[in-house]
Amino acid sequence: MEFTFTQGDPITEEEALAEAEKMGLHAFAFDTEVEEDSELHWHEFKAAIWLISGEANLATEDGTVYEAKPGCRLTAPAGWLHRELTSQTHRLVIGTDIPSQDWTQPVNKPAAELSR
Repeated sequence: MEFTFTQGDPITEEEALAEAEKMGLHAFAFDTEVEEDSELHWHEFKAAIWLISGEANLATEDGTVYEAKPGCRLTAPAGWLHRELTSQTHRLVIGTDIPSQDWTQPVNKPAAELSR
């Protein structure tokens, strides 16, 4: 799975959960707010994320900023370096190849720990 960022038409939570299931991913919906920019980090899982409501911003390792609006879909491989940027409360559906109860902690792995 490569990193992709696609701004599409708004999608319902139910539609996003169904898409994740078709992809064979373990999915759930949640609300989140980013009060301050996160450090550059990565996750151990590959992911597909749909923005259901609100707006969210993120930056890639090279500093490219992406502004997500409802209907945005992002896919990312395990080990993809990124930062979440300050944003108001927004609702996401995330689907991952590893069930959330099996994620190791911390979920946001420091960039320095990524072996390339």
